[in-house]
Amino acid sequence: MSDDVFKIDQFTVVTDIAPGQVSDVFEVIEEGSGKTFALKLLRDEVVTDPTHPDNKTILTQFKQEFKLGEMLDHPNLVRVHEMKFKVQTLMPVKDPVAYFTMDYFRSQNLGTAMNADPLGTQRRIQKVLEQICEALGYVHSKGWIHRDIKPDNLLMTKSGEARLIDFSLACKIKKKSKIIQGTRTYIAPETIKKQKAVPQTDMYSLGVTLYELLAGQPPFTGASPNDLLRRHISTKPTPPSDFNSNVSPELDRLVLKLMAKTPGERHESMEDLVADIRNTRFFKEEIADSSEQEDTSDQLGGIVKTLDSRADAARSKEFEANPELAKQYEEQMKTEAAIRAKKKADRARAVQQESGDSTDTPEPPPPAAAPQQPAATPVAPMMPGMPAAPMMPGMPAAPMMPGMPVAPMMPGMPAAPMMPGMPAAPMMPGMPAAPMMPGMPAAPMMPGMPAAPPTPGMPPAPPTPGMPPAPPTPGMPPAPPTPGSPAPGAPDGAGGAAPPATPPAPSPGQPPPAAPPPQQPQLPPASNTPPEANDDDLPLMEELPEIE
Repeated sequence: MSDDVFKIDQFTVVTDIAPGQVSDVFEVIEEGSGKTFALKLLRDEVVTDPTHPDNKTILTQFKQEFKLGEMLDHPNLVRVHEMKFKVQTLMPVKDPVAYFTMDYFRSQNLGTAMNADPLGTQRRIQKVLEQICEALGYVHSKGWIHRDIKPDNLLMTKSGEARLIDFSLACKIKKKSKIIQGTRTYIAPETIKKQKAVPQTDMYSLGVTLYELLAGQPPFTGASPNDLLRRHISTKPTPPSDFNSNVSPELDRLVLKLMAKTPGERHESMEDLVADIRNTRFFKEEIADSSEQEDTSDQLGGIVKTLDSRADAARSKEFEANPELAKQYEEQMKTEAAIRAKKKADRARAVQQESGDSTDTPEPPPPAAAPQQPAATPVAPMMPGMPAAPMMPGMPAAPMMPGMPVAPMMPGMPAAPMMPGMPAAPMMPGMPAAPMMPGMPAAPMMPGMPAAPPTPGMPPAPPTPGMPPAPPTPGMPPAPPTPGSPAPGAPDGAGGAAPPATPPAPSPGQPPPAAPPPQQPQLPPASNTPPEANDDDLPLMEELPEIE
């Protein structure tokens, strides 16, 4: 059997959870039931080679782990379900294999959690320790010692739920071992001395694990395996607060008591240890929950995404050791600040556009570009005592010449805006006409209505075709001939006719004024030049105004 198999009997392999030296743990799905399990499988070289130096020991430990898993039942232990054991012993067997299945606890081990999110793991460690100690107390009550407590054998979720796994090195209480078994970094002094295994043996290994989590490094290292074992026996560890200033004095005391050199100096039982854990203040300042932060699996993310101010000291150490990391942190902070500023500006611009308060002139959407309004003309002052004529909704008032009175209008009737070169609307009989701008023809008069007296300094209005000319005013020059009428002293049809009035040309690059849409809800500013208006659209007068 090879490592790349995808099926093991009726189990389909999904992924390799925990590869090891003598066994692998896979996530598998059982055919038929569709249930998911964790399957621990011994490697081929162990089950097929009877000459393997550790073959007999490994097979014995494997059987023991399965039997303990079947026997032990605790909420913080992983339940074992089924075992298949066909191995090479004295006689060759067909398809040798050794595996057992157990509940799949979807989580990471404490070692992985410490590297990925050290602060988050520290925040949950008190709850995790209580559960592990309760599981160990249950195991001890059944007469067994785990003997291999280390981060890799402690599972935990982000919510702080924990499981204790791997009983391959477990042994009976008070049993002496002829060989030293365990992981050297976490092994207890009495195990090194080949003394009896006691519940305090698991306490020591648990203390080393807790120390590593708090300090970021194990308490002892050695130049060789034997040097490391000697340090466990004779070297007193420094308090973890020397590496982590947030560790409380009470927690220092708890860790150093767990790591005492003799079992008698440690807690009497796991029950006493659980009570001590619950009554100990772990940290000087509470560690903030990092579960809502972004992924902190990489080194940079684990530093820059931590909001807790207590991480400043650890962050400074990281930056001193790695200047490139400090540069990345600074660049990331600048990038995030620029993104926040851009989002804020976009929101402000959107609010201005919706409310119409924006001072920027928005670009017209293609293809229907809005024509630019002509230059504003100041509104002429009104005659004293004369009310201004009401305007038609959506239509601006006509600009007037300075000093020119506005013709009185019927109540409720709007005044027609005047454009240069546009004849004025005809007036009702008995109503004086408003004086016009120079060069603008006067409004045609109703039959039988006298013409308005000319304004000093302005030429008189030309006569309307078919109507008798107005009598000349003494001291005023005669009115110029109307287009199409004979000039004085010239025969009919002869030259001398005045050229037709031409409206002033718009400014270069300026479109001609256009009438605003009639459904405009607001009046445009009075200072804007009015667009063209069609007199035919204006309502007719029904009553004449009173004239004094």
